[in-house]
This record gives sequence, structure tokens and C-alpha cells, in this order.
Amino acid sequence: MADNSNPGKQALIIGAVLGIAAAAYGGYFMSTAETQIPGTSVSDGKKDSGLTAEAVALRDSVKQDRTVKDCAPEGAVINGKPRLAPMLFSTELWQITVDSAKKTTIIDIYDPKAANIHQDVPNSWFLANGLADVLGRSDALSLDSDADGFTNADEYAAKTKPTDAASYPALVQQGVAPRLEVVKVETARAFLAVDNMFATESNPSSVGLRVFAKSSDMSPICKKTLKPSETFGLTKDGPQTRFTVVGFEKKDFPDFTGAMSPENVVRVRDNETAAADKEFLIRAGKSTSPKEKGTPNEKGRQINDTTATMRVTAGSALGKPEGIVKVQLYSSFDIPGGNSSGEKMSATLETVDASGSVNIRLNGAESPINVPVAAKK
Repeated sequence: MADNSNPGKQALIIGAVLGIAAAAYGGYFMSTAETQIPGTSVSDGKKDSGLTAEAVALRDSVKQDRTVKDCAPEGAVINGKPRLAPMLFSTELWQITVDSAKKTTIIDIYDPKAANIHQDVPNSWFLANGLADVLGRSDALSLDSDADGFTNADEYAAKTKPTDAASYPALVQQGVAPRLEVVKVETARAFLAVDNMFATESNPSSVGLRVFAKSSDMSPICKKTLKPSETFGLTKDGPQTRFTVVGFEKKDFPDFTGAMSPENVVRVRDNETAAADKEFLIRAGKSTSPKEKGTPNEKGRQINDTTATMRVTAGSALGKPEGIVKVQLYSSFDIPGGNSSGEKMSATLETVDASGSVNIRLNGAESPINVPVAAKK
């Protein structure tokens, strides 16, 4: 009798039967035994008795991978170091508008090759300078993140730190609006008159000086006798170093007939101005009556002291008393807190405009810079 058995077919049938039996047993076990749920925390470091040895090993390997897996774009850096982008962490993906047609694209803000969110300022500049919280704001560049009077855009252009109030651009520089404003412009007038030099046939060795507050005032503020190299001021009790008597000269001037005749004059130097007429002459003229000797006249010297009071609107002196400076016309002055590097910034007050604004020139600069009048509040 022929043997019709098939070993392969028999093995397949036996395997199927065993598989069904195992599945039935597993279902019964799962329905009767307590389910073990392994812990999923990878950061608390706590031991979980419900974890099998295999689960613990897997957890530890995943935790390690979180610190070493690097899938960042090639060349990506943050704070000067290679940026790690673990596979189990999502990258910083942003959707931004890229053109006038309002087309949008998805970028990774850590990718140095990605589009900038704010004009020509790299996304990495915001991140490296601690400005990640303002990166998503439309006015991020116009914000003053460290309240030093300069916007984030100003700080980027000057390569200073936008989150450090002690790091800021120069307060005054060519081509940029100065961080100075004019608070007040005022002019104080005085008149200088000299006498006891009327005798032109002699050479004077001293001069009698009278200082008047106004040319029409008959009462002098102070009177004194001065010799060459001695100094005086415009007040009786104030500083007496403003002017220096340089010496005496003889000059020819036309008299009332038109003829030229010699007169004694005193040369005086203004020590507090850089004006072209830093040195000037005061004519004593000729005495015609005792009354005229006591009256200031056109042969004296009119002094116009124009001063501008300015204050800084940025920098380390912002809002402080030392941030206000009073400068006389043609005088040099230091700009308070002018440079965060500690270098002294000096300028000269050159002119005062009819509007009240002034023009200053940085020492060594070729052209002046206009300082506007403070806006009225």
C-alpha cells in the first residue's frame, strides 16, 4: 500500500496548532495576571521596581542619546559652540513670510543658512545675545532691551551688547543722530570799560577796569586796577580767571574830524573761548569831561556770554545729574558718558542756530554735528 504521508505538510499543521494554543494561553494569562506598566521618566532618576532589566537598559540608553545625538545642520553654532539637536527633541522650526506675495517658509532658527526673521540681522545674533524671547516680535529691532537709550538695531550695528546697559555705541558720531539734546540757550551780557590811559604821550603800566552788567547801567559791578598778566572776571566775588590783561599798545583811530590820531589801548585775552577774537583791544579814548569818564561808551567792549545747556539721552549718564552739561559758545567740553569703553569724548560748541539747536564739532572731526532742541512734553 502506497504511503501517502507528507512530512512538510504535517509539520505545518503541527506548528499552526501549537501557535493557536500558545495564543490562547497568552490571552488567558493576560486576562488573569496583573499588568506591569514600566515607568517612562528619564529625568527624575528614581528606580522603578516594575521595570524589567531590559526596560532599565533601554531607558538609560535613551537618556544618554539625548545628550550626544547631533542632527543639527552642518556649521550650526550657538554661543560660539557647536549646537546639538538631539533626535528626540524637536528643532526650533518657525514659519515666516519671505516675500511681498506673503509666501511662507519653515526655517530652523539655529540653522546659519536659514532666512533671517528680522531683515539683515542673523537669528543667531538674537540667540547668542539672550534675546530669544523677543525674536518672535515684529518690533524686536526697535526695542531697547537693556534700557540704555539705544535700540537693538543700534546695538547690532555698533557690535555692542544689547542686554548690557554698560555696553553701548558712542553717543555722538558722524552720520548718526546724536544722543544729546539742547535744554536751554541763554546769553548774559556785560560791558568792559577802561580809563586812566587817556594821556597818549605816556605809556600806561596799569589800567583802571570797570565791569558793567549792561552798557546802559551806570553802576559798575566791580572796579579794579590791573597790570599785564593779571586776571579778572565778570563778577565781584566769582571766579577771577576768565580774562587776562596781555599788555598795552598804541593804535591810530579816526577822531571826530576824520583825522587819524593815536590812542592807548589794552589787549585782553578771553581764556574761556575758542572764538577767532579770543584776544581783543579795548579803547580808552580821550577824556573830554569828568562826566564821560564814569560812563561806559562805544570805546569799551561788549561781552556776550552765550551758553547752551545740554543733556544726554542715552548711555551711563542717562537720567543722572552728571548727564547735564552747560557749555559756553566756542568752548570745549566732555560729553558725559560719551563712550562705554571709558575713552573721553570731547567736542567744541561752535554755533547756536536761531531755532535754539546748536552745532558741535568732535575733536579731530572735519564737520560739525547738529544737536536738536529737546521736544516739549
